Amino acid sequence: MQTAVLAPNNTPPAAAQYTEVLGLPNNTPFNVINRASKLQPVRKSPINTLPDEIILHIFKLGVSCRDSQKHIDFAVSASQVCRTWRDVAFSCSSLWADITITTDNMYNIDGGRAIVNTSLLRAKEFASRSRVFPLSVRLKLLVTPNFVYLQTGTVIIMDWLRLVFPRIKYLSIHCDTLLIARLVTNRLQKVPMENLETYKMKFGTEVLSFYHSIILPPHVRFLFLAGQNEEQTQTAENLDLLPKLTRVSLSGFPVSWSRWSLTRLTSLSIKFMTLHDRPSMDVLKYILASNGETLEMLEIQGAIQRFGRLPCNADELPTNLPRLTDLTLGYLSQWEAIIFFLHFEAPALKHLKLCDVSRSILTQHFKDGFDSNSLIIQNMPALQPFNEFSSTILLEHLVYVCSLLEQVETLALENFSLPPLVSDLFRQDDDPLKKLHEAPVFLAYRMLQKSLRLQRLALIDPEQCFLDALNMYSDDPETSSPAPVLTHLCLASSDCERLKLFLERRAENLAKENGPRILDYLELATAKKDLHVLEDIVSQHIDMSCIAKSSLAVGWHGSCPSKCT
Repeated sequence: MQTAVLAPNNTPPAAAQYTEVLGLPNNTPFNVINRASKLQPVRKSPINTLPDEIILHIFKLGVSCRDSQKHIDFAVSASQVCRTWRDVAFSCSSLWADITITTDNMYNIDGGRAIVNTSLLRAKEFASRSRVFPLSVRLKLLVTPNFVYLQTGTVIIMDWLRLVFPRIKYLSIHCDTLLIARLVTNRLQKVPMENLETYKMKFGTEVLSFYHSIILPPHVRFLFLAGQNEEQTQTAENLDLLPKLTRVSLSGFPVSWSRWSLTRLTSLSIKFMTLHDRPSMDVLKYILASNGETLEMLEIQGAIQRFGRLPCNADELPTNLPRLTDLTLGYLSQWEAIIFFLHFEAPALKHLKLCDVSRSILTQHFKDGFDSNSLIIQNMPALQPFNEFSSTILLEHLVYVCSLLEQVETLALENFSLPPLVSDLFRQDDDPLKKLHEAPVFLAYRMLQKSLRLQRLALIDPEQCFLDALNMYSDDPETSSPAPVLTHLCLASSDCERLKLFLERRAENLAKENGPRILDYLELATAKKDLHVLEDIVSQHIDMSCIAKSSLAVGWHGSCPSKCT
């Protein structure tokens, strides 16, 4: 049997320790000890000794990410740590300036006579805490299981937004029903938004660009930069309500192109329009020329007319875009891109991305492969007769006709396919390397040779010919000029073996005296399920330090690697 060893005065050991620390007699009663211990200064953790200004700076860094949901989650979490952090968080207006309102959390109360949207309730609280700070607002008005509440819920959302419209700096709207699109755009038509700088509107999905047009009921009329020809809005009036608007993105949304009047844009994105809703080449030239003195970034994907006209004669000069530095061009047919390059010139262009939209979208929707003879694809008018998904003629145009590649510093090619179809321009090429390699490999290498200032290259789902071209070099620089030295290379492929073969050949060529130089950065991306296989290949068989100073293997989500573009 064990007995507790008591202090000399029979007080419990814990009490004896407290009285000694607090400097009290050993026979002090417990209630006195408790009161004395509470009067002692509490030891603060190091984080609590930081000045409020430092904590505030940390909070601002925490919400600097582009992910809106992470921004919101951080603000809520930071304000719930302790009273000090909460006070600092509430004093920071910018911490609460990012608002996202969705329709997936609406429910009715009181027998269906009221609709509650939890994200709207949070938005109202955020707007109050942000005081007068400019707001970034994202609306995701998509069909949900509670579809019956969608229209009424959207009306409630738009009614509340009217109160904060003058403060909105960034507005993004995504909807997938015509009724909601009409409701939202009608509410936006005559609302003053004097601080709005960025406006994004997305309707439906990318597959829209494969179909003839959106079937519009007779009563549906899109307004606010969107409408049907028989009833159009004078957008000059809207322009007066949007004095600071400089960035516009429209995806899948029918636009009244003939009434376009925005002239101060620095960034314009037009994506995934149905065949009948795309601007004609003349209209596109007018829009871009109207913004030519300010436009710096342009993105056109699945929005160029299929059979756009060629320049009428030699007297028709290309439209000059003197400030354009960043161009993204996505096409269903390579001729769309070729005709675009014939109509426009961009002497300051530094960043170029080209994407075969057909292969890109179909790869995403048919992950197990797609058959061009399937009924689904045959019923997509935009894919007829362009079912070969070739970019060979486009690449020949860039190499032998256009001088655009000579000035770009960053190049991204997504889902490029190079069937062995060559033109007279290719046949007239007398480079000695042409006899040593297959036509697609040599054409890909010619592209690298033409890109004299190229530093960063991203290849998304590349064919083998591009990887082989990256490991080519000229034994005799006097007869065949070498390709420029890359600093950053990003390769994304679902085929791990293809990436492994590239690395092995790269390592072999680096050992040669005239081989390629070591990269500053190499990023390899593959499907998440195969990422561990790629990591094992790299760690066990290849010394990556001999290929690149810094390297990274990541899971591929289908998007372009960010560090190379």
